[in-house]
Amino acid sequence: MRRAFLIIMIILLLSTGVLADDYKDKYVQLLDQGKYEELYQHLQNWEEIDPHDPELYIAYFNYYYNLSISENITIKKQPPQEEAIVIEDPETGEKVGYLCSEIFYNEEEVKLALEYLNDGLKRYPNRLDMHFGKIHALGEIFRYERQKNAIIDVLDISGKNNNKWLWHNGEKLDDACNYMIESIQGRVSHLFNNDIENRDEYVIEISEKVIELYPDVVYSYNNIAAVYLYQNNYQEAIKYFRLAEQKNPFDTIVINNIAYISMIMGDKDTSLEYYKKLKKYGDEEEIELAEQQIKKLTGGK
Repeated sequence: MRRAFLIIMIILLLSTGVLADDYKDKYVQLLDQGKYEELYQHLQNWEEIDPHDPELYIAYFNYYYNLSISENITIKKQPPQEEAIVIEDPETGEKVGYLCSEIFYNEEEVKLALEYLNDGLKRYPNRLDMHFGKIHALGEIFRYERQKNAIIDVLDISGKNNNKWLWHNGEKLDDACNYMIESIQGRVSHLFNNDIENRDEYVIEISEKVIELYPDVVYSYNNIAAVYLYQNNYQEAIKYFRLAEQKNPFDTIVINNIAYISMIMGDKDTSLEYYKKLKKYGDEEEIELAEQQIKKLTGGK
């Protein structure tokens, strides 16, 4: 009797797995079609069958996040940064405005979306796709401090799980450490290249955490140096570029920046030394730049 019960349990478990896969496929189909009422009922049915499926948390996040988005068409007098349709005066051909779309997010629905991801991450903290989904969403709604904290959380977890990250459907993520670092660097670059309040503070905090855990990653020294360079704090900037150079003496971005800062600071000899290095190790474009700067520094000799 016990043996028969065990066999039945195994069959039930296998059946649940098959049904869960079916629910995932149906969910993607309904989401693509924008059938949100039907999709919500579908998610509830899925939850009854497998309430702790990691993909279910992601599905609920996608449901509420997509539901939160609305698009408005507006007319602007000044050229916007985003793509726009130019409106011209039919008689003169003069540009009189720009037709563009603006994306808005419903705060309550985004909040629900993030709550599902947070619940999923409590159960499955090694799901890097969930972490990056959260980080992306926080950036889209301009919650940059929370985004910065979420990035720091990923780095802290990476120090504990030795970068044993999982991805979609619980698959093992190959080359997980490099993928994580590259993705975080992309977020840091976005922060640095946009006019964001407390931008410099966020870039430095994230970069210092990377240096703490992964001291050989050159990106992070460059990030901090770039912040100080932007602030015209050349002493601190060159300090961090020198630290980057110690990790990778042949990084041409670092070499170029040391040459440039040295020239600004009036250290002609050091600038010339590093432009010569740039000419030696750089690509075609960098070699051309180095040659131009060397001519300036040597008076055309």
